[in-house]
Amino acid sequence: QIGAIGNRIEAAGFNISAEDVKGLGSQILNSVGRVTEAVSSVVSTITNLAMMLVLGIFIAAEPRLYERGVAWMLPLAEREHFYVTAEKMGSVLRRLMAGRLLGMAVEGFGTWILLSLGNVPMAALLGVLTGLLAFLPNIGAIVSGALIILVGFSAGVDVGLYAVFVYFVVQMVDGYLIVPMVAKRAVDLAPALVLGAQILFGALFGILGLALADPIIAMIKVTLERQSARNEARGIREGP
Repeated sequence: QIGAIGNRIEAAGFNISAEDVKGLGSQILNSVGRVTEAVSSVVSTITNLAMMLVLGIFIAAEPRLYERGVAWMLPLAEREHFYVTAEKMGSVLRRLMAGRLLGMAVEGFGTWILLSLGNVPMAALLGVLTGLLAFLPNIGAIVSGALIILVGFSAGVDVGLYAVFVYFVVQMVDGYLIVPMVAKRAVDLAPALVLGAQILFGALFGILGLALADPIIAMIKVTLERQSARNEARGIREGP
């Protein structure tokens, strides 16, 4: 059809060949394909986040139901050990989530207040985005920092430099005060281990893997500690 349209345009006397029309049509179709792919990726990400949120609500509403379901698949001799491990996992995850929510609140409100004092445009919106992106460790801080600095420099060099200062202050408070306090109270994980897990899970499962890397590593650590304590107790009972 594109070729036929090009032939008619050329026959009508326009200085456009059928090949030119075909090339233009191919470029338009390629552009539409790239736009469709980008929109599909965004929609898929939003859908996955919404499904993760709904799934988390279902599990949090009735955790015992799913805990019993897993326990029923285990031998009777293993169920008591599983229940104790699951209880400890739940406690660690609750502290981890509380710490992450605290960090999100501090980063969001701190960014909003400091940017407002420096007359940075859209301070409230940047504060909300910073708080939400703080849920994604490491990557969220980079994205929010880029947004803050770009908006700051759009209002002038002085405002941009102040935005850079605000970003580093907020990240230092979160990184050197809140995160160590949460890590100490919740679960003792080495920073390199956490970062490596985030890179691995992010590469395998995308944004969902990146968001869930910390909880998964924390649960694995609790499981290994419980199994290690169990093995030591068995060794003591059995004796040399």
